[in-house]
Amino acid sequence: MDSMLLLPNTDEEIMDTHDEDIIITTREGKIIKVTQISGEHYGMTPSELLGKSVFDLESQGVFSPAITPEVVEKKKKVVTVQTTPSGRKVLITGIPLFNEQREVEYVISYSYELSELIVMKEYLQDLETEMSKVKEELAHLREQHIQIDDSIMESPSSARVLKTTLKIARIDAPVVIQGERGVGKTSLAKFIHSQSNHSDGAFIEVNCSTIPEAMFEIAFTGHPNSNSQGYLSLAREGSLVLKEIDQLSIASQAVLFNLLTKQTSTRIIAISETLLDELVKQDRFRDDLFYLLHIAPIQLLPLRDRPEDLEKAIFLYLQGINEKYKVQKKLTNEVYYHFLQLEWKGNFRELRNVLERIVIESESNMITIQDLPLQYQPSKEEQIGIDFDGQTLPHILEFVEKKVLMNTQKRYKTTTEMAHALGISQPSVVRKLKKYSSTSLENDIE
Repeated sequence: MDSMLLLPNTDEEIMDTHDEDIIITTREGKIIKVTQISGEHYGMTPSELLGKSVFDLESQGVFSPAITPEVVEKKKKVVTVQTTPSGRKVLITGIPLFNEQREVEYVISYSYELSELIVMKEYLQDLETEMSKVKEELAHLREQHIQIDDSIMESPSSARVLKTTLKIARIDAPVVIQGERGVGKTSLAKFIHSQSNHSDGAFIEVNCSTIPEAMFEIAFTGHPNSNSQGYLSLAREGSLVLKEIDQLSIASQAVLFNLLTKQTSTRIIAISETLLDELVKQDRFRDDLFYLLHIAPIQLLPLRDRPEDLEKAIFLYLQGINEKYKVQKKLTNEVYYHFLQLEWKGNFRELRNVLERIVIESESNMITIQDLPLQYQPSKEEQIGIDFDGQTLPHILEFVEKKVLMNTQKRYKTTTEMAHALGISQPSVVRKLKKYSSTSLENDIE
């Protein structure tokens, strides 16, 4: 059974973690596994806890109350507040681990002193205030019946992009849209065109990377000895979208700069997968062209940093694919939460492709991990965990740890001060900051 991944045996042992207070008991209440900080809240060492009965410890006033009996009785997650022998309050969460007969086999509990959770609560209150503002803005935009075709804009970052885009669309300044392949840059360019003063004109897309350097100027101006039109003529009074502008050679950039300085009747929208200011620093993009175009930049984050958009995309794409093939296939919770953790380097395009493949190839209506292409299946290590209410224990622990750590970082100037406040070592603080420095805190748990 899956539980054996977490509990390879029932021998008493101290698990190798210095940072989490985790205690594992049998259904009868015997403590069989602890971590190296277990017992600190109760004035005991980890070795003193091992082998003890939670019922005996409760009668001695160590666990007040014990959480194992309640979890076994209710067969679900239980959260309660314990009072330690020293009078401190500890928030403790107990989670059942079932066997094949759906009986509680083990109970895993983890605890935090309430003083630590006060820090987390303050952060969550600040986050909730910010999220409320963003949701109000997004609701206002939806009331205006604004829709970007083929794009999902549910996350806070997407709401901000949408608000900025509306402002920019109604002025005639050049726009640079930056972001990874497949994040919706072209769709956003079409939306800008539809909301601009040039909406009645043509919408011309040009893939800059496919134009030979020797033909670049003719492609935009037309051949001088013929009546052929170039891109600039075709886009007059409309919008000209310069896709993959970051792939242009320096020579082509010089030609483009000279042509665009003479343009006044065409809306220029440049699209780049690379941040243009970074290319300027590397001498790969002319600074004069950069300053000409980079007046109203918009950056679309990758799908992995837009959890709300990813969740909505999974739902909408699967719904559309089911309708297309006249099936009613669903993802198991395991697949769904695994999808939320993948990087999706190809963004929306990759997600849609994978969903369509597994809908076509899976044999049953319930899509499992085994139905995924091999490169998308999680490793055995990634599958370790206990799933309850859509979350695994490692995810919950990381969530709480991350919240507390990031808010503590705002309060204290040094990692030494942070370590003292959190009650852990300074090297542990440094390691954890490095671990979470690039991780979004917006993906909340419920």
